[in-house]
Amino acid sequence: MKPIPHRSFLIKTVVVITLLTGILFAFTRYTHAQTKSFYWERYDVDITLLENGDMRVVENQTLVFSGAPFTFGFATIPTGRKGQNDAITNIQVSEGDIQYSQSFSNAPYTFEVTHEDDEVIINWYFEPALGRHTYTFSYTVKGGVIVGTSEPGDGDQIFWKAIPADHAARIEQSRVRVRLPEGVRPQQFTGTENYLVAAYIDGNESDLVQIQVSEDGRLITYEITEPLLSGQELEVRVQFPHGILNIPMPEWQQRQQEGDALSLGFLVSSLCLLVTGPLIVLALWYVFGRDPEPGVVVPKYISEPPDNLPPAIVGTLIDEKADMRDILSTLVDLAHRGYIKIEEKRNDFVFHRTGKSSSDLRPFEQQFLKDIFQGKSKRTLKSLRYKFADKLPKLRKMLYEELEQAGLVSSSPESVRTRYGCLGWVMLMLSGVLLISLAGIFGDYVATAVCPGMALVLTSVAFLIASRHMPRKTRKGVLAAARWEAFRKYLENIEKMTDLKEAGELFEKYLPYATAFGMDRRWVKKFAKVPTTPMPEWYRPYPRHGYGRSRVHPLGKTASASPSSPGRPTLEGMSGSLTGGLESMSAGLTRMLNSSASILKSTRPSSSSSGGFSGGFSGGGGFSGGGGGSRGFG
Repeated sequence: MKPIPHRSFLIKTVVVITLLTGILFAFTRYTHAQTKSFYWERYDVDITLLENGDMRVVENQTLVFSGAPFTFGFATIPTGRKGQNDAITNIQVSEGDIQYSQSFSNAPYTFEVTHEDDEVIINWYFEPALGRHTYTFSYTVKGGVIVGTSEPGDGDQIFWKAIPADHAARIEQSRVRVRLPEGVRPQQFTGTENYLVAAYIDGNESDLVQIQVSEDGRLITYEITEPLLSGQELEVRVQFPHGILNIPMPEWQQRQQEGDALSLGFLVSSLCLLVTGPLIVLALWYVFGRDPEPGVVVPKYISEPPDNLPPAIVGTLIDEKADMRDILSTLVDLAHRGYIKIEEKRNDFVFHRTGKSSSDLRPFEQQFLKDIFQGKSKRTLKSLRYKFADKLPKLRKMLYEELEQAGLVSSSPESVRTRYGCLGWVMLMLSGVLLISLAGIFGDYVATAVCPGMALVLTSVAFLIASRHMPRKTRKGVLAAARWEAFRKYLENIEKMTDLKEAGELFEKYLPYATAFGMDRRWVKKFAKVPTTPMPEWYRPYPRHGYGRSRVHPLGKTASASPSSPGRPTLEGMSGSLTGGLESMSAGLTRMLNSSASILKSTRPSSSSSGGFSGGFSGGGGFSGGGGGSRGFG
């Protein structure tokens, strides 16, 4: 059984708990007392329109403060286009009979006025206050009336945010009154006795505001029927006939109308550019880039090469681009014509230069042999990795020169693309400069000011795209390209027009052209299905599974020969000496074409590369309510 605690210990414990409870209670009350809160019991605004168009605004604010004392109040009022007025002047602050004086001392019963970023900022200071207090804040608005016209449905308007959205507490009651000068009354809806007056809460016309117009029409009263919560704004609007008062158009409205006209000009010019820009680009292509008509009807299919152009020039002529398949077709063509032999090794291919003289070759073909062998009699394909790509620009240039010298194009396609491409990039840069300049100069209208620049940017992009299609063939070139295109279609559909078993000799003969047309793999696959197709004498496959010693270079004799080419080995005959001979030969030839295309264009990776890139009413002319800003206390 536990011993009973000593009585003195119990007494001490009770005392400590009581003290802690008292401290906690006092701290809670102190914390609660330091919490500031307030709300507007009333927020009344009187707006008096003067004969000259100025508005005298008086705000009577009755507040209830609680918690820690309050010592200052503040208000901000937008000016210029932001606040739809020219200036806020004659600012006064009072509390009952006490008139505050303007000073930057922050002393009680003083107020200060500063101007910053199209806003007037007013701070006023008072003795520490709790409970109910009423402050009167008044000012004159210059150029606050929206001046309309005498057109039906139009007129001059008072459109004012009497209570701004940025107020930090709820407003229990509010009344706004608008007083018009002698002889001025609101306009009425056509055919009715209803006045053109309205109230808006958060931008929407609201039934929570009761509106009354005096018998003489000069006093319009707006009374809210429910409290306004923090963040809710109240706008009032009155329209009266234009010309009754001699009110000049405010400067901000003139600037806005000029800006609206400027914005409209930006939009119209942008639309014109969006339409005319691409049309001009299209017209430019039509005049300078479109190929002429051939003037001759070309058959859909041609079963033989229409002229003696080498495959590389044919491929360059058709698409006006000297690409890798054109270079590769030269390798196959030179092998077919006896200048090169190709030997397949286990993991590589060897190019052998034959003794045939190259003096009868075209310049680009001679250059190709020079770049491949570089003075040697043989080169492995792998040895050309990273060493041939820098030769490609010169070979391409020579192919374009061949087209030009043959009269097939009026100018080198690459030069034409480069020339127009550079012009397109210059246009794009100038468009970007114009876009940024317009955005900087016309910052108030940036949304529309950048439109012409954007339209020019899009036109420049269209020009860059069109520049790739500006190279133009001559009439001779168009006719030649059409005939070669008909030959390409024949090769593409040869199995439908010719018995491949009787046309096996066409495989090697037209393989260079099939390579230039980008159909070399399909061409090999078509003839790989025909066992009587003779094998190219210039290609020696890698010996597999027993084939080897019975074969002599180049290829020698095999089990049988092609009926159409006596003495030449056939793929069928090879299948008797090679395990899967036809399949192995076609697969090896395809690998040679794929590997050559990849290796000959390969470039050495940069050492610094790390992946990725390197690099009802009249509408008020679109006006909203002026005034607004913020109100608060602290």
